Amino acid sequence: MIRINTTAAGLDMLRINMKSVAVLPIESFDALLSNNVRVSIMDMLSRGPMTVTSLSQELGMLKGVVHRHVKALEDFGWIRQLSDDEVKVIGLSREANRIYYVPTAMVYLGFKLEVNEHGMKIVIPTNYGAFIDMRGHKFILMTPTYSSHDCKSSCPSHEACLDWIKRTGKQFHVSIDYDDASRALMYLYTQLILREFKINMVNNVIMLDSPRLNSIFIKHSNLAL
Repeated sequence: MIRINTTAAGLDMLRINMKSVAVLPIESFDALLSNNVRVSIMDMLSRGPMTVTSLSQELGMLKGVVHRHVKALEDFGWIRQLSDDEVKVIGLSREANRIYYVPTAMVYLGFKLEVNEHGMKIVIPTNYGAFIDMRGHKFILMTPTYSSHDCKSSCPSHEACLDWIKRTGKQFHVSIDYDDASRALMYLYTQLILREFKINMVNNVIMLDSPRLNSIFIKHSNLAL
């Protein structure tokens, strides 16, 4: 998972160590969509931190079943556990060693690797994305074959929201042609993140520590020819 930290002030959830962006493998999107319960859990966690117990009560499911889905979401990078310090900051109870879960980031993009004998490319498709809608307390997910919410037909303030998104896009020189607010906002996020990603890649050294490579270095240095 690749994370990019940018500033997004004014959201209560950012009192904790909330990442702005998480770029996950496309396989993570497939894992999320493999069961509707996982999408429902992301939707509930968009309202704030929850435990497996509270999630299972709201879902009306056994804790063991919910725990398996929570563990899968954690393994695939969608959610994480709050630290003790974060629990104190928010003022949650640690009674009975409660473990609280939150989304890993405010916005998610997907990536895939294209590898051949000539090299490797990291591809970030613009048709895989998700974000936490802090106004509606919803998890908005979009892939080539799935969309979790239709804002245009369900939100009474859709037109005002869409207008704001398009005006914000103009401020950042992003032209937005979508007529659905959720897709328009996802497009705006994606374009701005790709710019941030480019800056991060150009201005930062990529470091890799590989035990396998280190062992080859050592063996080669001791090679008697």
